[in-house]
Amino acid sequence: MRLLDRHVALFSGSLRTLLRRESDRRRCADSPYAWLFQPYMGEELVALACTTTPTSSSPVISLAAVVLSQQQVRTSRAFVMTLGNARQPESATLRRHHLLCEAGEMQPPSSDNLNALVEFIGNRPIVGWQLEQRIGALNTLLTKRLNFALPNAQVDVARLHQRQLRRLHPQVEAPSSFAQALACWQVPAMGVQSVLGEATASALLYMRLQRVMAEVA
Repeated sequence: MRLLDRHVALFSGSLRTLLRRESDRRRCADSPYAWLFQPYMGEELVALACTTTPTSSSPVISLAAVVLSQQQVRTSRAFVMTLGNARQPESATLRRHHLLCEAGEMQPPSSDNLNALVEFIGNRPIVGWQLEQRIGALNTLLTKRLNFALPNAQVDVARLHQRQLRRLHPQVEAPSSFAQALACWQVPAMGVQSVLGEATASALLYMRLQRVMAEVA
């Protein structure tokens, strides 16, 4: 797993996250989900994008997950879904959410749908922009339905971008927005407003930063 070795420090997350993962691992030790907590030994990662819109009943969560390797982003292997209560009244906020996210019709946040997501991701590491805060509502839903949050090792591409820019240009303040980071590293931003576009762009940005780090190593 050479592409992961350079980011071991970024995988750890907060102490609270580590304690939660260990608690979840013990709780699921004898369940069908125990394999998700095992170390991943392959070369693939999953880029994850998640957009949450609060509503009066329950949040609407649109997400996309895309498989990537050291060489390519496999957009043909993508998981896209919107989770929410389909019976809640239509509103301008919901219409805007659906228009921007382009993640299909709303599906119930059932155990079956969430199981399909975690089966797709498996125990592969996850990469994404501002990952921990973006998947907070999803982890809450997973904990409620499946009794655990995503246990995967995670790389926050925003942190990776900031660290690498400071390393190369200490005098330059790192751009804080996703669009600015993509422009900084000359990564295409087409379709980035959709969750699938954001997941794909996050994967491309991660790969670009990997190449930059290899060149200056």
